[in-house]
Amino acid sequence: MVDESSIEGEHLVFMTKVRRPASLLLFAMMLAIMVPSAPAPVAAGDAVILTIAGDIEKSNRGAFDPFADGFLGYHDKAFKTAFEVTAKDLAGLPQVTITAFGEADTWKGPVRLTGPRLKDVLALAGAVGKPVTVFALDGYGAEFDVKSLNAHDWVLAHSLNGRRLSLGGRGPFWLAYETGDTPATTDEEAKWVWSVFYIEVQSK
Repeated sequence: MVDESSIEGEHLVFMTKVRRPASLLLFAMMLAIMVPSAPAPVAAGDAVILTIAGDIEKSNRGAFDPFADGFLGYHDKAFKTAFEVTAKDLAGLPQVTITAFGEADTWKGPVRLTGPRLKDVLALAGAVGKPVTVFALDGYGAEFDVKSLNAHDWVLAHSLNGRRLSLGGRGPFWLAYETGDTPATTDEEAKWVWSVFYIEVQSK
Protein backbone atom coordinates (compact mmCIF):
# COMPACT_ATOMS: atom_id res chain seq x y z
CA MET A 1 0.00 0.00 0.00
CA VAL A 2 1.36 3.40 -0.99
CA ASP A 3 1.76 5.99 1.73
CA GLU A 4 -0.04 9.06 0.27
CA SER A 5 1.47 11.41 2.87
CA SER A 6 4.90 10.28 1.73
CA ILE A 7 3.99 11.03 -1.89
CA GLU A 8 2.64 14.43 -0.97
CA GLY A 9 5.81 15.16 0.99
CA GLU A 10 8.01 14.18 -1.89
CA HIS A 11 5.86 16.28 -4.24
CA LEU A 12 6.24 19.30 -1.93
CA VAL A 13 9.99 18.86 -1.79
CA PHE A 14 10.12 18.58 -5.59
CA MET A 15 8.06 21.75 -6.08
CA THR A 16 10.21 23.63 -3.61
CA LYS A 17 13.33 22.66 -5.52
CA VAL A 18 11.72 23.73 -8.79
CA ARG A 19 10.36 27.04 -7.55
CA ARG A 20 13.37 28.19 -5.56
CA PRO A 21 15.55 29.11 -8.59
CA ALA A 22 12.64 31.05 -10.09
CA SER A 23 12.12 32.86 -6.79
CA LEU A 24 15.79 33.71 -6.57
CA LEU A 25 15.73 35.02 -10.13
CA LEU A 26 12.71 37.19 -9.36
CA PHE A 27 14.41 38.52 -6.22
CA ALA A 28 17.55 39.34 -8.18
CA MET A 29 15.52 41.23 -10.78
CA MET A 30 13.71 43.24 -8.10
CA LEU A 31 17.03 44.02 -6.40
CA ALA A 32 18.50 45.27 -9.67
CA ILE A 33 15.58 47.65 -10.07
CA MET A 34 15.64 48.89 -6.49
CA VAL A 35 19.40 49.36 -6.11
CA PRO A 36 20.81 52.11 -8.37
CA SER A 37 23.71 51.00 -10.48
CA ALA A 38 27.05 52.79 -10.28
CA PRO A 39 27.44 55.58 -12.86
CA ALA A 40 29.29 54.58 -16.00
CA PRO A 41 32.87 55.88 -16.09
CA VAL A 42 33.44 58.92 -18.30
CA ALA A 43 35.39 58.01 -21.39
CA ALA A 44 38.46 60.12 -22.12
CA GLY A 45 36.88 61.40 -25.32
CA ASP A 46 33.86 62.70 -23.40
CA ALA A 47 35.89 64.99 -21.14
CA VAL A 48 34.99 68.67 -21.55
CA ILE A 49 38.12 70.60 -22.50
CA LEU A 50 36.70 73.89 -23.83
CA THR A 51 33.63 75.98 -23.06
CA ILE A 52 32.00 78.43 -25.49
CA ALA A 53 29.39 80.86 -24.15
CA GLY A 54 27.75 84.17 -24.94
CA ASP A 55 25.84 84.90 -28.15
CA ILE A 56 25.72 81.30 -29.38
CA GLU A 57 23.02 79.57 -31.40
CA LYS A 58 23.65 76.04 -30.12
CA SER A 59 24.06 74.87 -26.54
CA ASN A 60 24.41 71.52 -24.81
CA ARG A 61 24.39 72.55 -21.16
CA GLY A 62 22.46 74.80 -18.80
CA ALA A 63 23.32 77.84 -16.74
CA PHE A 64 26.52 78.52 -14.83
CA ASP A 65 26.71 76.53 -11.61
CA PRO A 66 28.71 78.32 -8.87
CA PHE A 67 29.77 75.00 -7.35
CA ALA A 68 30.41 72.73 -10.34
CA ASP A 69 31.88 75.57 -12.43
CA GLY A 70 34.25 76.75 -9.72
CA PHE A 71 37.14 77.69 -12.01
CA LEU A 72 34.87 79.65 -14.36
CA GLY A 73 33.47 81.39 -11.31
CA TYR A 74 36.99 82.24 -10.16
CA HIS A 75 37.38 84.14 -13.45
CA ASP A 76 33.93 85.77 -13.11
CA LYS A 77 32.53 83.89 -16.10
CA ALA A 78 28.78 83.25 -15.91
CA PHE A 79 26.19 82.33 -18.54
CA LYS A 80 22.64 81.13 -19.01
CA THR A 81 23.65 78.48 -21.54
CA ALA A 82 26.91 77.33 -23.06
CA PHE A 83 28.42 74.77 -25.38
CA GLU A 84 30.81 72.25 -23.87
CA VAL A 85 33.36 70.96 -26.35
CA THR A 86 34.80 67.50 -25.74
CA ALA A 87 37.95 65.85 -27.01
CA LYS A 88 35.73 63.67 -29.21
CA ASP A 89 34.09 66.78 -30.73
CA LEU A 90 37.45 68.25 -31.66
CA ALA A 91 38.80 64.96 -32.98
CA GLY A 92 35.84 64.84 -35.35
CA LEU A 93 36.82 68.15 -36.99
CA PRO A 94 39.31 68.48 -39.87
CA GLN A 95 42.86 68.74 -38.49
CA VAL A 96 45.50 70.99 -40.03
CA THR A 97 49.19 71.51 -39.32
CA ILE A 98 50.78 74.93 -39.61
CA THR A 99 54.26 76.35 -39.20
CA ALA A 100 54.36 79.14 -36.62
CA PHE A 101 57.14 81.43 -35.50
CA GLY A 102 57.32 84.46 -33.21
CA GLU A 103 59.74 87.13 -32.00
CA ALA A 104 59.75 86.42 -28.25
CA ASP A 105 63.07 85.42 -26.70
CA THR A 106 61.83 81.92 -25.87
CA TRP A 107 61.41 80.98 -29.54
CA LYS A 108 64.21 78.77 -30.84
CA GLY A 109 62.78 78.58 -34.34
CA PRO A 110 59.60 77.69 -36.24
CA VAL A 111 57.36 75.02 -34.74
CA ARG A 112 54.62 72.78 -36.10
CA LEU A 113 51.19 73.27 -34.53
CA THR A 114 48.29 70.90 -35.20
CA GLY A 115 44.59 71.24 -34.46
CA PRO A 116 41.20 72.23 -35.89
CA ARG A 117 40.49 75.63 -37.39
CA LEU A 118 38.98 78.10 -34.94
CA LYS A 119 36.04 78.73 -37.28
CA ASP A 120 35.18 75.02 -37.25
CA VAL A 121 35.27 74.97 -33.45
CA LEU A 122 33.04 78.06 -33.27
CA ALA A 123 30.64 76.43 -35.73
CA LEU A 124 29.93 73.71 -33.15
CA ALA A 125 28.22 76.39 -31.04
CA GLY A 126 26.74 78.33 -33.97
CA ALA A 127 29.10 81.25 -33.37
CA VAL A 128 30.72 81.83 -36.77
CA GLY A 129 30.93 85.41 -37.98
CA LYS A 130 30.75 87.00 -34.53
CA PRO A 131 33.36 88.79 -32.41
CA VAL A 132 34.96 86.65 -29.71
CA THR A 133 37.28 86.92 -26.74
CA VAL A 134 39.59 83.98 -26.22
CA PHE A 135 40.65 83.38 -22.61
CA ALA A 136 43.64 81.58 -21.13
CA LEU A 137 43.76 79.73 -17.83
CA ASP A 138 45.53 82.66 -16.16
CA GLY A 139 42.71 85.05 -17.15
CA TYR A 140 44.46 86.68 -20.11
CA GLY A 141 42.00 87.42 -22.90
CA ALA A 142 42.47 88.56 -26.49
CA GLU A 143 39.60 90.21 -28.35
CA PHE A 144 38.92 89.48 -32.01
CA ASP A 145 36.50 91.38 -34.20
CA VAL A 146 35.18 89.69 -37.33
CA LYS A 147 37.82 91.40 -39.50
CA SER A 148 40.62 90.02 -37.29
CA LEU A 149 39.14 86.53 -37.41
CA ASN A 150 38.95 86.63 -41.19
CA ALA A 151 42.46 88.05 -41.60
CA HIS A 152 44.08 84.69 -40.86
CA ASP A 153 43.22 81.00 -40.94
CA TRP A 154 43.35 80.68 -37.15
CA VAL A 155 44.08 77.25 -35.72
CA LEU A 156 43.24 76.11 -32.19
CA ALA A 157 46.25 73.85 -31.82
CA HIS A 158 46.35 70.88 -29.44
CA SER A 159 49.79 69.55 -30.47
CA LEU A 160 53.27 71.04 -30.72
CA ASN A 161 55.74 69.26 -32.99
CA GLY A 162 53.63 66.12 -32.83
CA ARG A 163 53.24 66.07 -29.04
CA ARG A 164 50.06 66.94 -27.17
CA LEU A 165 50.12 70.35 -25.49
CA SER A 166 50.05 69.91 -21.73
CA LEU A 167 48.64 71.80 -18.79
CA GLY A 168 51.57 73.61 -17.26
CA GLY A 169 52.93 74.07 -20.77
CA ARG A 170 50.87 75.85 -23.43
CA GLY A 171 47.88 73.50 -23.30
CA PRO A 172 45.22 72.55 -23.58
CA PHE A 173 45.07 74.79 -26.69
CA TRP A 174 47.20 77.39 -28.39
CA LEU A 175 45.65 79.82 -30.87
CA ALA A 176 47.93 80.71 -33.80
CA TYR A 177 48.16 80.97 -37.58
CA GLU A 178 50.58 80.06 -40.34
CA THR A 179 53.70 82.25 -40.57
CA GLY A 180 56.19 80.01 -42.31
CA ASP A 181 59.76 80.89 -41.40
CA THR A 182 59.00 84.60 -41.02
CA PRO A 183 58.25 85.41 -37.37
CA ALA A 184 55.10 87.23 -36.38
CA THR A 185 55.65 90.58 -34.70
CA THR A 186 55.34 90.92 -30.94
CA ASP A 187 52.02 92.75 -31.36
CA GLU A 188 50.69 89.98 -33.58
CA GLU A 189 51.91 87.30 -31.22
CA ALA A 190 50.00 88.96 -28.37
CA LYS A 191 46.88 87.54 -30.01
CA TRP A 192 48.29 84.02 -29.94
CA VAL A 193 46.56 82.99 -26.74
CA TRP A 194 47.85 79.77 -25.19
CA SER A 195 46.35 77.67 -22.40
CA VAL A 196 42.94 78.43 -23.94
CA PHE A 197 39.98 77.08 -21.96
CA TYR A 198 37.09 79.49 -22.57
CA ILE A 199 35.72 81.48 -25.53
CA GLU A 200 33.16 84.23 -25.05
CA VAL A 201 31.08 85.17 -28.09
CA GLN A 202 29.76 88.72 -28.52
CA SER A 203 26.88 89.97 -30.63
CA LYS A 204 27.74 91.48 -34.01
